[in-house]
Amino acid sequence: MHVCTVMPATIDTPHFQQAANYTGRKVVAMPPVYTPERVAAAVVDLVRHPRREVVVGPAARALVRQSRIAPGLAEQAMARQTDKSHLDHDETAPATHGALHVTASGQGAVHGGWHGRRRTAMRRTAVAAALAGAAVTAGHRMTRRAATA
Repeated sequence: MHVCTVMPATIDTPHFQQAANYTGRKVVAMPPVYTPERVAAAVVDLVRHPRREVVVGPAARALVRQSRIAPGLAEQAMARQTDKSHLDHDETAPATHGALHVTASGQGAVHGGWHGRRRTAMRRTAVAAALAGAAVTAGHRMTRRAATA
């Protein structure tokens, strides 16, 4: 038996609507938001190739790196970011007990409506465009160097 820890970044699930909230402010998914399918793929990969820990998403990997290098500083930065991006300053919310002791209403859902898929696709497109631009620039530089040699 293998015990594996999966550490995802913010995932587009109904968690934010169903979790207990005593902050007095509406809770929102802190960007970047990744699809639940991305986490599921990581879990399936762990079944095939067990590892002690797997981090899902570049944002989570960056946070893990930061916390290993300077844990106190990373915690302070995350506290500021949580206050800024995870708790809505414009919309209040009543205290809720969440779905811990009582089943959540509705039929259940995988996605929480935070548009993780769309944003993930947009990020991939932006990265692909940047890589293509870098390749074209590198190709032009190589052509110029060959012409002057």
